[in-house]
Amino acid sequence: MKKNLITAACIAGFLSLTAFTAKADINQKVLTSFRSVFSKASNVKWTEYQDHYYVSFNQNDILIKANYDMTGNIMSSIRYYKEQHLPLNILCKIKKSYPSKSVDMVTEVSNQDGTAYFIQLKDDKGWTVVKSDETGSFEVTDKFSKP
Repeated sequence: MKKNLITAACIAGFLSLTAFTAKADINQKVLTSFRSVFSKASNVKWTEYQDHYYVSFNQNDILIKANYDMTGNIMSSIRYYKEQHLPLNILCKIKKSYPSKSVDMVTEVSNQDGTAYFIQLKDDKGWTVVKSDETGSFEVTDKFSKP
């Protein structure tokens, strides 16, 4: 029993050390850039690739996934959140166009081409996914019926 506890403690210590080392390998420019924008980030997980860094974290009830180049510039991001974080111009148009549906989830995708919002709406019959641009112009991209 004692041997199992010691083994478990060693494994936990090794994993902690590995997590610390992985974070320490992140380029200082990238970390500085990240911390200046996301100072309240929690559950931060970094992955290093040959030409960029990927980070996943939470901030203000939003799950965020982002890609940084090696000099600390954010290249793209995906944010998952509820309707209260959706820009008001888009939320108002969605509510007006779909009064019987509620916003279930929003996936916001940003890159060098701009930002798109994939808004999942639900009602008793199923789900509708609406894609909106920054101006609030939107189109239905998918519909799913409940079984």
